[in-house]
Amino acid sequence: MKGLYLLLMGLTFLGPFTRAFEPRIRYIGQTKHLALATVFMMALFIPWDVVKTATGVWGFNPRYLVGPSLWGLPLEEWLFFVVVPWATFFIYEVLQLFFPWTQSSKSTFWFLGLLGAVCGALAWAFHDRWYTLTASLGLALGCLWLIWQRPWWTAAFLRSWAVGLIPFFAVNGILTGAFLPEPIVWYNDAENMGIRMGTIPVEDALYGTFMMIMYAAGVHWSRARAEKSNGMG
Repeated sequence: MKGLYLLLMGLTFLGPFTRAFEPRIRYIGQTKHLALATVFMMALFIPWDVVKTATGVWGFNPRYLVGPSLWGLPLEEWLFFVVVPWATFFIYEVLQLFFPWTQSSKSTFWFLGLLGAVCGALAWAFHDRWYTLTASLGLALGCLWLIWQRPWWTAAFLRSWAVGLIPFFAVNGILTGAFLPEPIVWYNDAENMGIRMGTIPVEDALYGTFMMIMYAAGVHWSRARAEKSNGMG
């Protein structure tokens, strides 16, 4: 069991990495933009994770860890925020290569408005449950930002994230105890709604969606900045 979390992160990374050098995709060529997006996203999610771990909202089973930690987070958790968004955004790149979407319709933003309203209602109804409150508010703010800015890539992102939820739930299912005698990551159900999709708290889907909105926004901001710089040059 020792090192299982690290093994999961390695396998998650390995899938896209085997195709990252393919000339048509050239995902490896996007490393600068992906790295900036990672830093942007982690600037919020690492403090969030540190506080949640320190206050017992969730925690990590040492049976499945290799040992090193920083600020209360094991090495594997740090890698999670590097590997999982990197691997998930690869789906966006592949879908855009073969089935490009270059605009977002009004219905896309109506959907985001509905999703944001639902998240706002959850935050109000479960304001005394720390994970539900913060995950719901985070995604509500992410939806509001997309509606306000209306980036062209919104619909393409939602499409890729719908596909990305499949491997996301597969990995997260194992992390939360599917097929294992004990979970790798445990949750205090007093701090969430107590509703699970298999072994996965519903809040994880909200958390993951908000995380990927921030990541996608970071990648596209970096690309736009580079294109503007090249144009000026």
